[in-house]
Amino acid sequence: MNIKQTDNAQGTTKEPAIRTVSAGWNVPWMKARPGVDLQRPENRHLLAQWVGILGNACDKRDWYPFLQAGTAIKMDEKGTTTAYAWVEWFPAASHSIPTEKFIVNPGDRIRVVVDVYTRITGHVYMKNMRTGQAYDEDVTADSPRDPRFSICLGDGTAQFFQEWAIMDDRADLPIFNNVTFSNVMAQDRRGKSFDFNMGTQDYWNMTDADRQVAVPVEMNENTFVLYSPEGIKWDPIKDRY
Repeated sequence: MNIKQTDNAQGTTKEPAIRTVSAGWNVPWMKARPGVDLQRPENRHLLAQWVGILGNACDKRDWYPFLQAGTAIKMDEKGTTTAYAWVEWFPAASHSIPTEKFIVNPGDRIRVVVDVYTRITGHVYMKNMRTGQAYDEDVTADSPRDPRFSICLGDGTAQFFQEWAIMDDRADLPIFNNVTFSNVMAQDRRGKSFDFNMGTQDYWNMTDADRQVAVPVEMNENTFVLYSPEGIKWDPIKDRY
């Protein structure tokens, strides 16, 4: 899901339009379909849940550096779901947060706040609402002198996503329990807040080869639910006992 903010002062500032994005969500479980061979790595799934900030008015078309942070779940060869937290300043790869700094498990509820201070600096705050553990760190672009890493000025977009990481098209699709993004908020550098009532949001269905992987449903001005078509009624807690 995206919330877009129009910058009427484009070209008069050296700061990106969006300053802060935040949201909370439940870290989901995944399961494999019966008969799927999980000894083959290509049959194991990885889903990432995140919030992020990017600028839209880039000099190079279709090039959008951004800062994002969140959680990810992955499946092992036994079908067990594990989770971890991560930070990424695109176009660099994501960096997993060491478990000694932050632990997350499926079923936990996470709160994440991402700030962009300048085109190459920002901040990430995460809190595990179950354990009370927090991660609170400043962030700098991996290559701050490389203009490809500088978040663009002009209009900005706040992003709230679940992403399916794949190497190639797969015959199998991930099945996960519903993920609820709540207390979704975006704030521009002037302190103005944005939510789903602003009329600037758009929802993206996650698809692969014309198949629906994840479907978003708006609940109210700051909450939406993501579900997998085959997992919409799956209760992983009841399934475990």
